[in-house]
Amino acid sequence: MGGYKGFEKKKSKLGTTLLIVGLVHVGIGAGLYWVSQTEWGQNLIKVYKLNAFKKEEPPPPPEKEPEPEPEPEPPKPEPKPQEAPPPPPPQAEAPPPPKASDAPASPPTAADPFAIGKSRGRFAGYSDILTAMIQAQYHQPPSLPDDLEYAVMCELVLDEQGRVLQYRLLNSSGSLLFDQSALDALAKVKQVRPPPEGMDRVVIVKFFPPA
Repeated sequence: MGGYKGFEKKKSKLGTTLLIVGLVHVGIGAGLYWVSQTEWGQNLIKVYKLNAFKKEEPPPPPEKEPEPEPEPEPPKPEPKPQEAPPPPPPQAEAPPPPKASDAPASPPTAADPFAIGKSRGRFAGYSDILTAMIQAQYHQPPSLPDDLEYAVMCELVLDEQGRVLQYRLLNSSGSLLFDQSALDALAKVKQVRPPPEGMDRVVIVKFFPPA
């Protein structure tokens, strides 16, 4: 009987314990229900649902290590500029042709130009006309001596109409005063008789003071 009573006591304690546990669970459940009806409880339930059904995002892939930058190529050497060839040496300019009014030049290498009556060609008459026209414009300087004979060879360049284009003395008479007076007379002769056909346009005449 003693064993049975002990069993009954244990059974009674177990029932009491289960009853207490049940009441605790009922109290907890009632408390949770009450809390769930409040605004705070509703927010808590929403947060729980979001966390429960939220899918875990996979971790991001590991970042790739940056590839090393290629080393820059060394700069190519610049080509050396070619030196320009030196300029050609300046050429000597040809001397200008002598003007008609320049100093008288040396006579051409020919027979004596002062020879009278020698080698007179078919145009000798035209040369005499030119000599007479120059003598008509000649004025003897007062200081020129009369006891000496003067003569110079003159060169005239004519056109087809007889216009005097150029003139000069081919030699000197030995007197600068007479040479200048001869040039003054030549400068006054602008127009002469047209040269005959076949005659050279460069005419050489002998000029001397009129008698």
